[in-house]
Amino acid sequence: MPAIARCSVSLLYLGALHLAYGSGASEPSWKMPEIEANVTSDDVTETHQASCKIATEEMVADARATVTRVLTGACKAETMNEKFASLEEKLTREFADMKWLLYSVLEQCPDQLKNIRDAVYDAETPDDYPSPRQDEIDRFNNSLQSLSTTSGSTSVFIYYWQVENFDGMLASWPTGRSVRSPTFHAGPSGYTLYLRVTPKYFPDGTIFVGVGLTRGPYDFVLAWPFPFRIRLEVLDHSPRDMREDRRSRVWDPATLCTEHFWGRPPLTGKPDNPECVGLSIPRRVVRSKLPSAVSQRHSRYTRYTWNGGMLIKLIVYL
Repeated sequence: MPAIARCSVSLLYLGALHLAYGSGASEPSWKMPEIEANVTSDDVTETHQASCKIATEEMVADARATVTRVLTGACKAETMNEKFASLEEKLTREFADMKWLLYSVLEQCPDQLKNIRDAVYDAETPDDYPSPRQDEIDRFNNSLQSLSTTSGSTSVFIYYWQVENFDGMLASWPTGRSVRSPTFHAGPSGYTLYLRVTPKYFPDGTIFVGVGLTRGPYDFVLAWPFPFRIRLEVLDHSPRDMREDRRSRVWDPATLCTEHFWGRPPLTGKPDNPECVGLSIPRRVVRSKLPSAVSQRHSRYTRYTWNGGMLIKLIVYL
């Protein structure tokens, strides 16, 4: 590190020092070293000062030395924070890659993978244990993906909505009461959508999941009516090889309903268009138990609810 040293000592001082020790004069008086530390957001600066004073009957002499160090580079607080943040991000990505790599390897060995899954489900599960679909949510939620089809591949927008306390809604909500999802955009500068769930759509307890358009910031540059096909799913929390997600058919807005549902939402008043299409599921299906090997120890979870919540997936085919 760079260092600047400055020390000025006069010949008068040297003579005084000789007289002080060589002629039996009174002992010199010493001033303790002083250390200053000045810290700014840009650099770390240390200033060291050492002073001594010699007093004899014949003369008085002073000497002073100053050393200044300016610490830069890795010692800067701002730079250190940036490096730690970068390291954390890198480690997070690498752990995620390792997890998916391990899973890919295990999928080549179905027997071992099944044993691992069973072991996970047989363990004691705390109340806040994440859904078995959480990795999928973290990886794909609110994102654009390329989906393989029989004719090649197509771009899709994927959105997940976790309906919290759905068990309580089923138990206490009256027929017709519904809950709306947060508003979201189908891709950058895309159409603005919402989901809605009615836990008791009919008195018999049928559950209805709908999707609709709502007013958004990009409406003035989009083509109307809404042109994209869509699909809704209620996801199963069983082990992967036992899952039976409840899927709607793929709806084409061009063949269903009118512009009242798929046209541009009104500029004033209520922002939501009514839902035109939806997925109906009997309550008994939503409450169906997990596979027997799992449900024996986790009776409070069902195929389509986890920790009391239901997980809905929307796919928009772009």
